[in-house]
Amino acid sequence: MSRKNYNVVLNSTFCTTDTAANLNNDKNYYIDWSAILPDKNFKLTFSFISETNKIQTMTNIPIITIDFLNQGKQIASQQSLTSYQATSSNILGLIFPQTVDINAHLAYLRSDKNFNNPIYLLRPRQNNFNVKIINNLNPPSVWTDDNTIPLSIASYVLILSFEECE
Repeated sequence: MSRKNYNVVLNSTFCTTDTAANLNNDKNYYIDWSAILPDKNFKLTFSFISETNKIQTMTNIPIITIDFLNQGKQIASQQSLTSYQATSSNILGLIFPQTVDINAHLAYLRSDKNFNNPIYLLRPRQNNFNVKIINNLNPPSVWTDDNTIPLSIASYVLILSFEECE
């Protein structure tokens, strides 16, 4: 018996009005989860692609966070300057550059379900949620490219894929 899959497409240009003027590395979205997902457990995977950015040295790893992941404390990550214990995390996964023009140092950021591990969770309950693209510094800050005046990540599409668990 096949399991049902539900795809939710988040486009950085179609965020909520309160973050429409924000840089692309900090966007809010609204999804009525109860209208599209049954009240079940899910395996969450994702795909991601952005427009091009200038990436020359790639000194910081870009990480996607979604605040609704922290509700159920599904995954663990070190996130403290003073303590090295595992805590709950809102990290969805990592994204990496794909070179478009090696001489101009242009690349787009991408990821797919084969690059990051799945996350198991209950249907999200938080209809208003935030997606951030941060770096791997401690503490993390928003990810920026390698332009002389650093820029936020370019426009992106993030597809969240929810597969029903039995």
